[in-house]
Amino acid sequence: SNANARERKRMQSMNAAFDRLRGVIPSFGGHRKLSKYETLQMAQSYITALEDVLKQ
Repeated sequence: SNANARERKRMQSMNAAFDRLRGVIPSFGGHRKLSKYETLQMAQSYITALEDVLKQ
């Protein structure tokens, strides 16, 4: 249906955004793909660390 197609496209867009975010945060060890939750946690930690560097 139309609604299913829209939802599929929305999820593809969201997943692509998470992939881009994974690409710009440093990965510490491990080669498995971070979950969405882990990606958001790592991004938050990374942004906080960058803010701390800028304050120095």
